[in-house]
Amino acid sequence: MENNNLNYVSINAETVKIIMGHTLDNSNVHEMVDMITTLQEKDYKYILVDMSLLTFISSAGVGSILGTVETSRENGGDIIIYGISENIKNIFQVLDLLDYLTIKEHYETIKEQLQIAE
Repeated sequence: MENNNLNYVSINAETVKIIMGHTLDNSNVHEMVDMITTLQEKDYKYILVDMSLLTFISSAGVGSILGTVETSRENGGDIIIYGISENIKNIFQVLDLLDYLTIKEHYETIKEQLQIAE
């Protein structure tokens, strides 16, 4: 059985990290939306999404992220995706989302950009 678990870790008062499982599809997309919405309601400005384990994302999975990005941006933050495989990056590219989504290669880059001390 594949790991579809979604977990999150608070980094600081403004930043939280969601750690994806192997898939984001109809089986867990509602959990993803609920998690992001709850974190936004808790006033986290920056929601980092670690996709380093993700091997499959459905259209519903893409939609779960797209549907929440604007709220974070309206609140002065963003949803920042990192650790994506070439397969997942190609999906975002085919959907013409690379310019819309904030995607970073490594967590270290985000830490420097947001001045996160851990």
